Amino acid sequence: MLLSVPHGGEVIPDPLKERLLLSPLETALDGDTWTRTLFDFSEEAAAFLSMETARIVIDLNRDPTDLPPENPDGVVKTKTVDGKSVWKKELTPEETTGLIEAFYEPYHTALMEMTQRPEVTIIVDCHSMLETGPSKKGPEWEKRPLFCISNGGHSDGTVPEEGITAPPDVMARFSALLEEVFSDYAVPDVPLVTVNDPFRGGYITRSHGRRTEKPWIQLEINRRLYLPEVPDVEPDAEDLARLEALRLKFLDVFDALSRPADLPVEDEKTIS
Repeated sequence: MLLSVPHGGEVIPDPLKERLLLSPLETALDGDTWTRTLFDFSEEAAAFLSMETARIVIDLNRDPTDLPPENPDGVVKTKTVDGKSVWKKELTPEETTGLIEAFYEPYHTALMEMTQRPEVTIIVDCHSMLETGPSKKGPEWEKRPLFCISNGGHSDGTVPEEGITAPPDVMARFSALLEEVFSDYAVPDVPLVTVNDPFRGGYITRSHGRRTEKPWIQLEINRRLYLPEVPDVEPDAEDLARLEALRLKFLDVFDALSRPADLPVEDEKTIS
């Protein structure tokens, strides 16, 4: 298995530190907080890649042409997820290009190289999501599932014209494994696992997954499973214990998913 953790970094490049308007905690919370610790399987996976530079500086899960000012939430950010300005002085086009060349392009080049390795048979792009998010039914926000896995398909099982990044049987197996291994984390009125809802997969899985036959899947974990109500920049001892408990369960899931199918999938419904 190849595991990618693109949004877990918190490092601000030295030339930009004095221009950043955000605190270290705001920077951490704008990315996939603590996921570099949670998904650190660098010793166990066939290939592992994570980014230490903060998402607020460079977003590896965006199209490289998705730029400010047209999109303040593009590959380089000018606004946080909750609308705060990022920089005291906006980045110039030359600085934006420099960030893409220094951080974005090497990461994607490494992903392409790792995907081609013969020992890699499945790729999971690992993220976290906020506990609640906008509802598709109205202006209010709703609780999100504990896990969302995505392959670019639709939540109703139909396949878009541009195709999907992982076959239905792999998605069904991944979903069943998460349901089984994390059953003790179930919460009333909150789905444990959903497929392509609320996320269908981002630029990383789409751009890499559709040019290889190897399955590419985006995984989102709900932060309510590990982030305390009042987090700090770095996890404390209690936080680390909670992260390690989750990490061991993910190890079971990933180990089973990367092997030939040997566990029954009770739900045979089509998952695309």
